[in-house]
Amino acid sequence: MDVQEVLKNIDELILSQTGKQLDTLQVAILKGVLNGRKYKDIAEEYNCTPGHAKDEAYELWRILSQALGEDVNRANVRASIERIIIKNPRNFKSPNSFNINFCPNSMPNSKSYSPEDLELVGGELTKKNSTPDRESIIENARKKAKLEAIPHLAKMGLTAAQIAQALDLPLAEVQELMS
Repeated sequence: MDVQEVLKNIDELILSQTGKQLDTLQVAILKGVLNGRKYKDIAEEYNCTPGHAKDEAYELWRILSQALGEDVNRANVRASIERIIIKNPRNFKSPNSFNINFCPNSMPNSKSYSPEDLELVGGELTKKNSTPDRESIIENARKKAKLEAIPHLAKMGLTAAQIAQALDLPLAEVQELMS
């Protein structure tokens, strides 16, 4: 599932729950944030002020929080969407494909699993009946990705506590990497 498909599905979900669709600036903000862009850059591209983009983003996070049933903000929007797709695959057009590609220039994952092939183990999504070696490889890759995200989140102005909460990492570990 690519960003466009995720955006379309989120828009349909919000329409079904609120009777309103996302406006073009809200779609641009959501797409931009999912692709790691700053409000300032999104505002520049959309020809509005950064303050207006932030105000619209605040409203977008409020709408998404209500529609998805959990607190959504810039720092956790990607994880929230992934969780909702996994929990409610019937709400989405491609319920059998969980390889969401938020980075348009990245290579797509060659494997995609149906919901029946996946299980939630300790809060992490894994393939059922996978070998311990495979599980440790997956866990190590997840941990590495989280650790690599810390400097990027810090550049976005998040505090160590916010980063630790968003990435589900120990605060001391995040603080150590930020120093």
